[in-house]
Amino acid sequence: CEGCKGFFKRTVRKDPSYACREDKSCTIDKRHRNRCQYCRYQKCLSMGMKREAVQEERQMTKERSGESEVESTSTTTPMDMPLERIVDAERQCELRERPIVDTETLGMSDICQAADKQLFQLVEWAKIVPHFNELSLSDRVILLSSGWNELLILGFAHRSMEVKEALVLANGLTVYRTSAHQAGLVHIFDRVLSEIVGKMRDMKVDRAELGCLKAIILLNP
Repeated sequence: CEGCKGFFKRTVRKDPSYACREDKSCTIDKRHRNRCQYCRYQKCLSMGMKREAVQEERQMTKERSGESEVESTSTTTPMDMPLERIVDAERQCELRERPIVDTETLGMSDICQAADKQLFQLVEWAKIVPHFNELSLSDRVILLSSGWNELLILGFAHRSMEVKEALVLANGLTVYRTSAHQAGLVHIFDRVLSEIVGKMRDMKVDRAELGCLKAIILLNP
């Protein structure tokens, strides 16, 4: 797909060092391809993508243009994605409901309803992100389909930074570990808390940084 093609080119050109947090056998498909860069790169190689082809293409482009190599694959300039508009998109779609108290009766249906509301909020947010509405309908659907899960997780992870050992979903629903366990989501709950919420809290990620990160995920599947 085009997303993996771009990922492979960037990997070859920048030659980063990837590491797998699991056992180097992560599932890589359209839905989960962004979870592990190491396994995604290995999947590209196993599917027949060639580093040499990217290097040859880059050399040919360099020779035709007579210019120095340009690492970026995008022609977008900083002025094309003004920070003010990204922050404004976050501000307009910010959920203002107060968190509710978790109860023993909280179940999967409650969590699904909260996720549905957050998904609706996500679509409204994307419409305000610079240049998103300039794309064709099919392209917008592809981008949202590719990144909605990461965007949802990122959203409620940031909303949960000020809450101790809990996740705050859309509509202010506060989910604690006991409820996550009852809903069969305790593994995801623990990973989001430790790998995302904790790191966001350590780095003190603000709304502007959150908006920029979400825009990158949305527009770079």
